[in-house]
Amino acid sequence: MSKLKPRTFLKCIYRRMARLERAVLLLLCIFAVKFVFSTAAHFAVPLQVVDMLGSGRNPVDVWLLLLSCTAVLGTFCLYRRAARAIGAKCTKADAVILAVCIAASAAFYLHAMVGRQSLYLWDNATYYNLQVRLESNFADGVFTGVGSTIYKTWFNDYAPLVINLLAEPFFMFTPRTANTFALLCALLIPSLVYYSAWLLLTVLRRKLQPKAPVLFTALSMAFVLLLPLLHIALYRGMPDLLGVAFAFMLLALGVGYDFSQPAPARLVSLAAFTGMLMLTRRSYMFTVVAFFFLYGVWVLACAVRARQVQTALRFGRFAAASLVCVGVPLLPMFWRIAKADYSDRYATYQTGGFLAELANQRVYLGWLVFAIILIGILYGLYNAKARALAVLAAVGAVLTVLLVTRVQNMDDHQSLAVAPFYLLGCFLCALLVSNLPWAWPRRILATAAGVLCALNFGACSQLLPVVFPSGFYSGLYFYVDSPRNDLQQVAEVNAWLRENCTGENSAYMICHGVVYSPDVFRISALPDESIREILPYGACNPGNDAFPKELLTAQVVLTCTPFDPNNHTEKMNAAFLENQEKYAPFELAATFDMGNGYTITAYRRVKAPTAAELDTYRAYLAEENERFPYNFSAVWDELAVQFANNG
Repeated sequence: MSKLKPRTFLKCIYRRMARLERAVLLLLCIFAVKFVFSTAAHFAVPLQVVDMLGSGRNPVDVWLLLLSCTAVLGTFCLYRRAARAIGAKCTKADAVILAVCIAASAAFYLHAMVGRQSLYLWDNATYYNLQVRLESNFADGVFTGVGSTIYKTWFNDYAPLVINLLAEPFFMFTPRTANTFALLCALLIPSLVYYSAWLLLTVLRRKLQPKAPVLFTALSMAFVLLLPLLHIALYRGMPDLLGVAFAFMLLALGVGYDFSQPAPARLVSLAAFTGMLMLTRRSYMFTVVAFFFLYGVWVLACAVRARQVQTALRFGRFAAASLVCVGVPLLPMFWRIAKADYSDRYATYQTGGFLAELANQRVYLGWLVFAIILIGILYGLYNAKARALAVLAAVGAVLTVLLVTRVQNMDDHQSLAVAPFYLLGCFLCALLVSNLPWAWPRRILATAAGVLCALNFGACSQLLPVVFPSGFYSGLYFYVDSPRNDLQQVAEVNAWLRENCTGENSAYMICHGVVYSPDVFRISALPDESIREILPYGACNPGNDAFPKELLTAQVVLTCTPFDPNNHTEKMNAAFLENQEKYAPFELAATFDMGNGYTITAYRRVKAPTAAELDTYRAYLAEENERFPYNFSAVWDELAVQFANNG
């Protein structure tokens, strides 16, 4: 057969595209034309008036809406193409199970989130800020919006390309508060996770042929619905869970396909979901590495055993093409992650290391879920049809933890990178139950497992009382991070800072604990973050944050009583108070009773900073300086030169 000309080849691809896929292509072409024009306008001032038509919140940014709707429609087309590639068919029982899971999940999140008053701190606020800034960047023009999004994808720890882009067509029609963002993600993302889990289960049903397929699906979906680890981050406003949906799709597309026959639609979907998963959060990159390493070993082992050279070559071509199509565009992101070592920097306030993180994972799961996974893996090793899946679940989980801990510690939201392997082990336990030879024992055991998981989830989420020993439950207890009854007092502190401080970083807050930290004040009025200009983030991690110069240069320094400590900030507070006692460089400017037993005290600098003040900090932070001199003595030496002529 003669080779097709490029034009003929493109025509063949276009004819095979569904109508919705053609619509996505058309929308992308329209946006591409707009981007080219916006790029020209960026360098040609007369074109900027025309370029800004449709940009900004009037009432919404037309071009951002076009791009985000294209992304949502493209994801829908990708899911539909993948479902066809794996031959998934939704039965009435499947539809009922899916509907129950989606409804139960929505009811839980609505109950938990509607009307709740809280501050979304740390990563919670990061995602929300990315969403708001995505709109702000596009309000400055399509060129700026696209450029900033690509830059953040390459060089920021949190990329707005997937989560924020898919959420935007819904978010822009809400009040755009932190609560509405969290609730929106809580309603949309779990539904996609359940659908992705169902697609994986349809593949497993075909491959494993359980004796009771409906019971197998129902119990497996119950495990997904009731796993605390799967929901805790989203409950706190962090939408990392989206990556689990894409990870399920990798498993669904890979399980049962050994490259013995060409399957272009499946492979295109596999590459696309791989890229989307890595762009959801950096920790999922290690899920991808673990999966493809084990998947590749399985494919090549099958090819060697069957003596199929073409199979190995086909897999090699897919791997090479995927690296080019996915790896090359994301190379700056990979390089930044590969050269970073978060494990050392963040181990200063978390227990670090591979073995310690494995122990944490057991706590996150609890003995009940851990036992379910272990039983499932052991049964999978016994069942010849499920043996490869059992190895994937066990080795994939351990390997992912090992890879992640090479660069950072694992809190509950980073542990979502391991959740797909945990749930695969749970699915194998459901297979054991559904393969029992008698109907009634199957139903009794499935009901008992479901009830126990419901009790586990209910106790962790405070919906049900705790009736078993604590080790039985998952160690992830649902609670709202920092529910506040002091928002009015926080606003009063911010108002005082605006009245009494001028210029960037003109105030500094020493305390960086659970109750009070600079972030509490910086994001207390989201989306208004104007206080950020006055009050910097502060120093929380000795390995990550440099010694704060503002302790010696800011107009105002704030602390709290009793002190809310976090690592070395308690030492800094002690050094500050000693300096105040010895040299009196500050005067007491204001005190604020926060109404919860805490008092915020503001000190105004009245004397120029001196080397003697600096020496006090050197003495208190000698241990941190020995470990991280680039963040301490390097800063101190610079300040010492600056203060040489003072005092």
